Amino acid sequence: MKFNLSLLLFAISLITFSQETKTSEDINNSDEVSFALVERVPIYKGCNENMENQDLKACFNEKINAHIAKNFNIKVADKLNLPDETIIKISVFFKIDKTGEIIDIKARAPYPELETEAIRTINLLPKLQPGYIDGKPVRVPYYLPIKFKIDNPKPAKNDKFPVYRSCDETLSYEALKECTTNKIKDFIKLSVNYELADKLFPLDKSTQFLVSFTINKKGKAEHITAKAHKKEMAAEAINVLKRMPKFKSPGYKNGNPIDTKMDILMTIYF
Repeated sequence: MKFNLSLLLFAISLITFSQETKTSEDINNSDEVSFALVERVPIYKGCNENMENQDLKACFNEKINAHIAKNFNIKVADKLNLPDETIIKISVFFKIDKTGEIIDIKARAPYPELETEAIRTINLLPKLQPGYIDGKPVRVPYYLPIKFKIDNPKPAKNDKFPVYRSCDETLSYEALKECTTNKIKDFIKLSVNYELADKLFPLDKSTQFLVSFTINKKGKAEHITAKAHKKEMAAEAINVLKRMPKFKSPGYKNGNPIDTKMDILMTIYF
């Protein structure tokens, strides 16, 4: 799997509106000042501390950009089995404290694996020189958006997606993937306990859950997990997939059977 990695590195305040209304006195008396308003921004190792503040900001962003590009392991997304052209966005938040240490790292992403990888990457940042206001060190929050696009290589001629029982195994890779995915969805819809869903969500007419599993080299589903709004619904989804019949054929790559990971987001109506 290949990725086009586009890092959108902007020094954006975590509380934009409140920052715009702060007075000079508020800033001078604060222990925490945004990257946009701090008198002297934190200095990344390798940036010339004699530069003007605006140039230091640009240098900081450039160094962060290079750090993410070098250390963020985009192969983590390879295990997510995402379709072509999927845009992945990760929002990362952290602070540079009064000693230049990176603290309070948080990440938001559509998959926990990507959040973990983003946090790991930020933890690798070197110690910085802290930001200053009126000659005094302050904490500086920083917001870092990371975005990349999934660009899967075309499957080889003898590659094959796992074949569900009623799918035609002579179909192309993409057509077979669509057929197998749709048949799994149909199986879930026919097998799930709608009475349980209605009981768990009495005020709703539908619910969603994400199922993740691997079709192993023998064509059997294993490592089944599920995420739902209620743990009972997740347990039901797992039980349904455990009853899924063995596949007609596993996935193949270069003529050899392989484990194939699948993630399916289901919406059921009741």
